[in-house]
Amino acid sequence: MPKLTHWIIQYIVAVSSMFLLLLVIDLLIRNEVFARAWPSALAWAIVTSALFVGIRYRNMKRGIACGICDRLDRR
Repeated sequence: MPKLTHWIIQYIVAVSSMFLLLLVIDLLIRNEVFARAWPSALAWAIVTSALFVGIRYRNMKRGIACGICDRLDRR
């Protein structure tokens, strides 16, 4: 089982990449103002990243095989 720092780093990477993706979508596609777009993008990024990393942690703890998870952990 990976150390706590592994999961923290994965969460930070997931939050930042999801935040940037959602912010770009709001700004470019929906023509949203930056001041209004970033809070919702950050909130959704925090929630979705917590779910993503939490499910990966649960699956690894239970020993459930995950092809995508295995590929991500090889890096």
